[in-house]
Amino acid sequence: MLLELTRPFSYLSIQHNSSLPRWVNWLVPAIFSAVLMAIPWSLDIHFNVYGDNGVISRVLGFVQSLAGFYIAALAAIATFNNPDMDKLMPGEAPTMQILYNGTMSTVKVTRRRFLSAMFAYLTAGSLVLTLISIAALGASQSLATALPNFLVTPAKTVFIFVYLVALTQMICVTLWGLFYLGERIHTPDS
Repeated sequence: MLLELTRPFSYLSIQHNSSLPRWVNWLVPAIFSAVLMAIPWSLDIHFNVYGDNGVISRVLGFVQSLAGFYIAALAAIATFNNPDMDKLMPGEAPTMQILYNGTMSTVKVTRRRFLSAMFAYLTAGSLVLTLISIAALGASQSLATALPNFLVTPAKTVFIFVYLVALTQMICVTLWGLFYLGERIHTPDS
């Protein structure tokens, strides 16, 4: 059962010879997050991260509204009546792990499978990020008092970096999905 519940994250199992998925999914979000953290630190600017009108509170309002958009996009992709959606992706098609009859199998990815996996991942990611935001807002003070003083700043720094990577990854993958839906699927393969 746990395997089925984690399948929306199967998008991360997509493999391709190009480095584009690695850049979109991990490198650009990590670099952008590091820059976002370095700028205020280098300028000695302090942000309200956990407070009532803090960064996480404001991000929460944005992220929780995305799940509906992602579900609508997923429904549109799943029902889009175009035979090209069921063709393998052009060039050397990416592969991914799917769950079929209780076993994991590697398949070549069609446009529909790619976009369905992407928007299922984005939906699940927005739900998880919403819950993490709520937990961070509710538990930040308690955790800060429970931790030894020398661990509070490193713990906050690590949490903020991981949170920013998740948020910027969601933005990067969303932009990639919008590019694919808005332009790439309408462009001839050759």
